[in-house]
Amino acid sequence: MLVDTHCHLDFKDFDSDRDAALNRARANGVGLIINVGSSLEGSKRAVELAKKYDSVYASVGIHPHDVQKINDDTINELKNLASIEKKVVAIGEVGLDYYRDLSPRILQKEAFRKFIALSKELGLPLILHDRDAHRDMLDILKEEFGGAKIKGVMHCFSGDAAFLMECINLGLYVSFTCNITFKNASGLREVVREAPIEKLLLETDAPFLAPQARRGKRNEPAYLTFLVEELSKIYALSEEDIARITTHNANELFLLGIKEKSEIAYEIRDSLYLNITNHCTNECDFCIRASTDFVKGHNLKLDKEPSVKEILGELTGLDRYREVVFCGYGEPTARLDALKEIAGFIKQNGKRIRLVTNGHGNLINKRPIVKELAGLIDKVSVSLNTDTEEKYNKICRPQFGRDTFKEIKRFIVECKAAGLEVEATCLDLPGTDLEKCRFIVERELGAEFRLRKVNVVG
Repeated sequence: MLVDTHCHLDFKDFDSDRDAALNRARANGVGLIINVGSSLEGSKRAVELAKKYDSVYASVGIHPHDVQKINDDTINELKNLASIEKKVVAIGEVGLDYYRDLSPRILQKEAFRKFIALSKELGLPLILHDRDAHRDMLDILKEEFGGAKIKGVMHCFSGDAAFLMECINLGLYVSFTCNITFKNASGLREVVREAPIEKLLLETDAPFLAPQARRGKRNEPAYLTFLVEELSKIYALSEEDIARITTHNANELFLLGIKEKSEIAYEIRDSLYLNITNHCTNECDFCIRASTDFVKGHNLKLDKEPSVKEILGELTGLDRYREVVFCGYGEPTARLDALKEIAGFIKQNGKRIRLVTNGHGNLINKRPIVKELAGLIDKVSVSLNTDTEEKYNKICRPQFGRDTFKEIKRFIVECKAAGLEVEATCLDLPGTDLEKCRFIVERELGAEFRLRKVNVVG
């Protein structure tokens, strides 16, 4: 399912075929739409549409072009709309527009602060409009939130990579419209490439900014598929990945009530991943488990350890996948017997198998385990993480104590000796000497080195 997080179905552009446009959206997989208010009357229309259509939610706000027309009564009317209607999920679109300057800048900034106060009072995220006002936008957000993470999205993002990262660091999501499909939008596509996909939302901004294939025509939510296709190319992910991840992101920000069940087997790109345990023998500072249960839009928090029978029941259609990867929300070798039985079944089906591990397998099982993996596992990816034992113990806090780092290196050497393909990964953590990491992995251990970025998983 896709979520169009920003469109204007209430505009007169849709008066002649609004129902048909919604039907086309559903036929193209757009299951939910947020109709964004940009004026008081438009906000009221957005709420009425949300009441009428199950698939439509609303936000309420005043576009910066029109803030010279508002007063405290206007703010109170919007507050009442948002308070009484449960399908109002955001305050917006609000912000600053210095490109057209249709309202005096001082009034834009005053109104923006009032809308921020309203979002904080109601606990609703912000849908932010920014055009040629990057510095004032950031300054006001920082002043009003005082260092706290901001719930909101910078819609129709139009800044550079530096502005993008400032927005991300504030906690904001970002969304790009179908203008990234334009032939002359190569610079914008490069900015998209820098956006963490875990912070990305989809939007059409319909009726504006139709995709390249529909240039000159009215945009509509059904055309979200053109945006997904372009994002799939940029991120080197499948269109299904883009849909799942951005839908999860929208659900997280706007609390849309989408049920996201935990998963044992989950797809990313052309690989099938197996989440066989949530138990881990590290407590890493950087681990995503501290902030979310989701990886690339998949819920990996297990209610219980799945049985081998349950896991095997998930292994359907293996021919679709390039490889099967033991990599979930815990350490797979903590369930060594289950891992071997499942791997044996997969090998009977002729599939390549990769094991992602923290390298604690010998310590967990109190015996050398590599010979038991040989013939089942094709490639092992070991998380070495950093360049010294002291740093490893500080950031990973292994339950086996100070010699764990040495044991991980021993495990890597044993995997190589057993004829397995082996890579060791290190993270671009502050204070980690990555060249030393490379030397340890390639020269000392004879394995393949791979750099991982902090907070980028899957």
